[in-house]
Amino acid sequence: MARSKFLKGFSRFGFYLLIIIVSIFIVLPFVMMVTYSLRTSTDIFSLDVSLFPSKPTLAAYKHALFNYSYSGYGFLTWSWNSLAVNLAATFLATFFAAMCGYAISRFKFTGKPVLWFIIMLTQTVPWIVILIPYYITIAQLGMVNKLWSLSLTYLAVFLPTSTWLFVGFFNNIPIEIEEAAKIDGCSVWRIFFSMIIPLSISAIASIALVAFVSGWGDYLFSSVMIKSASKWTMPLGLTSFRGEHTILWAEIMAMSVIVTLPIVVLFIYLQRYLVSLMAGGVKQ
Repeated sequence: MARSKFLKGFSRFGFYLLIIIVSIFIVLPFVMMVTYSLRTSTDIFSLDVSLFPSKPTLAAYKHALFNYSYSGYGFLTWSWNSLAVNLAATFLATFFAAMCGYAISRFKFTGKPVLWFIIMLTQTVPWIVILIPYYITIAQLGMVNKLWSLSLTYLAVFLPTSTWLFVGFFNNIPIEIEEAAKIDGCSVWRIFFSMIIPLSISAIASIALVAFVSGWGDYLFSSVMIKSASKWTMPLGLTSFRGEHTILWAEIMAMSVIVTLPIVVLFIYLQRYLVSLMAGGVKQ
């Protein structure tokens, strides 16, 4: 009995120790990003290798936010571009994915297995594989260097994943609720907008968050499709701090903190919805 208790306590100690070690490896890069943003570029290249700066300063934030510009454009322009592109794509992807996921979950129609197979297939193919033919296509259509075309690209990227998550969530909503509403004379559209959507607030918030974060940090598609500095998004703006002869590391760290902070706040606020979605999304 004593040995069993000892082994149980030891395994629990090992489990918590493993969690602490993994957490340190995850959090440490973000801590270093914050601390290095509180230094100057000179301090970064000095022999001071301590984790926390001896003389913290907000000079990098001031320069990155108010003084720095590339081809006449800076933080405000790039942050607005990122916000507009991602909000539009996230809203449209969430709206259409909810309707598509509900149709797949509840209705029988011709081609449903094929549609579901295509949606699942998109989860296995890396987007970089289709990048070259995709760029050739949008170039022929005259859609390069346009923010709305980048937003449509994000919409196409977000839609399959969002639909898949919605299907898993809708499958766990008791169908008896909808059958009772049909008996009372409710149409399909009324059931969807008046009953299903209110019941799916947690799923909508979580899926919208996942989509928004994916686009907010995207560099691949934006670097291929956007050429002008006036239409850059935040990830592209970050690359401008790397010059031919110098790299403004302190400013890069400061901008990275600014870009990351809203996402961290959103995750903290919506984490309970995200956990609920993931738990329901795996029950098919």
